Amino acid sequence: MGDTSTPERRRHFRGKARAGRRIRVRYRARGSDAWLPAETRNIGIGGAFILDAVLATKTEIDVEIDVAGRETPLRLGGEVRWSADGKGSDPIGVGVQFLDVDIDVLLELNSYLATLTGTDPVEP
Repeated sequence: MGDTSTPERRRHFRGKARAGRRIRVRYRARGSDAWLPAETRNIGIGGAFILDAVLATKTEIDVEIDVAGRETPLRLGGEVRWSADGKGSDPIGVGVQFLDVDIDVLLELNSYLATLTGTDPVEP
């Protein structure tokens, strides 16, 4: 996917439209049967910050998002890249990078995110 280590590349990769975006999701660590409800903050096609999740860095996870008009949720695989313990400016949660997601799923996610209007309310 290329180098996303510089601030300029990260801004380009993430895009401005994701800042503050909150939606309901479900997630689970790979190998677990237990889906946990959560909210995101700053979700885009590259990844998301999942509020209140406590997972170790490098944990592989699955994330599901219900999209209106779709029979099954969008499922995205990812990996925890960093975590916040709530002691700094970020609330408790984990930063997840979506990995190896089918391009059609990414396009559908991008279209869905484009329909969301607010940044503060949690979208259904």
